[in-house]
Amino acid sequence: MFDKILVALDESEHAERVLAVTSEIAKKFDSQVRVLHVLETGFVGKAGVVSLEDSGEMHKLVDDTVAMLLSSGIKASGAVFATDHGRVAAEISAEARQFGAGLIIAGTRGLGNVAGMLLGSTTHKLLHLSEVPIFVVP
Repeated sequence: MFDKILVALDESEHAERVLAVTSEIAKKFDSQVRVLHVLETGFVGKAGVVSLEDSGEMHKLVDDTVAMLLSSGIKASGAVFATDHGRVAAEISAEARQFGAGLIIAGTRGLGNVAGMLLGSTTHKLLHLSEVPIFVVP
């Protein structure tokens, strides 16, 4: 059913719960897991296009997560991509298709319904873009 799972990971307080859910589902279905973080870039004056996050930290986060999954017997790989500000959900959706994921697991950032509607979260956008089922971890 869920032979391949893509988990969209960030540094939010929800990441630990997202990983716990991912591990549980992956073990139950003997799934292969793809850990993904998409770095946002933005145009900053004379500096041009720059990453809005620390690339090294995100690579370490993904590598550490993959190592943790592998050590618990889960087949796992990871990737870090960069994209323009506002395109993270589209990149996650595209990677899920490319990977052949049967499920995407993502967390919320706890903005609440009103703030989420006003600000638009990556997970909210992903729910509208994805052709793959999404398990949202609060």
